[in-house]
Amino acid sequence: MANYPLTTPEIAFVLADSRGAALAHRGARSRFYAASTIKLAVLLAVGYAVHEGEMALDREFPATRTFRGSDGAEFTLTGDHLDAEFPPPGARVALTDLLLGMISRSSNEATNIMMRAVGLDAIAEIVADASLVDTRVERLIGDESASARGLTNETSPADLVSLLRATTSGRVGDRAPLPPEMVGFFRSILEQQRMAPIGEALPGGRRWGSKSGEVPGYRHDVAYIGDPESPDCRFLAVCTRGYQQDAADEAIHSLVTALGLTRGGSRRPEDRR
Repeated sequence: MANYPLTTPEIAFVLADSRGAALAHRGARSRFYAASTIKLAVLLAVGYAVHEGEMALDREFPATRTFRGSDGAEFTLTGDHLDAEFPPPGARVALTDLLLGMISRSSNEATNIMMRAVGLDAIAEIVADASLVDTRVERLIGDESASARGLTNETSPADLVSLLRATTSGRVGDRAPLPPEMVGFFRSILEQQRMAPIGEALPGGRRWGSKSGEVPGYRHDVAYIGDPESPDCRFLAVCTRGYQQDAADEAIHSLVTALGLTRGGSRRPEDRR
């Protein structure tokens, strides 16, 4: 895994209402290494590829941990990049299972298979059409040669709120909306999130879905809280750098409480386990 050095601790966030209007914010446009939060853009790119007939929903892909980088050379995911639950190389994996693994347990193998299938250009089009001004998705997960050449994946809290709102509504800029059944699938896998600093701070029984991301020195999460169809739904994106993971999670939990999102019950993370 790349070594992302620790810096002076920093936290930035945006809390928005169901229309995307900011209710509270700090460093909304601060740019951070995106870690696994870019997987929302990948999810939307795959969704549109299926919707537009470029990819079949029932397609299967061979499992692999080896990919071709932007320089044409192969690289293999190892160590902390690996998903312990990912099938062995060569096994056939359904598209829907890849998307579930990519979001719920943040599988890097599933992500790279999907990024390779739709292409970085299609993901860049999602970023542009969604007007994500601080977001770049320029390389596959674990492509160290691309990273050494300055290619990166980055985002901001404001962009993450916009990206999650697009994912939960199926609406990206002026594109035709995705069908309700696909949007429902997106919400269902977001609500199966296993690594959820925001969700863990919420009272038991509160509906939420999220996508988190982390590498050493960076810990982020973006979540919707409530029914995405309701005007009372809230969207919260938090990006941190310079914290150890436990300290970052505690900072995020404290922010969730300070913003009044825990009202209505006690914290019971076991309800989501």
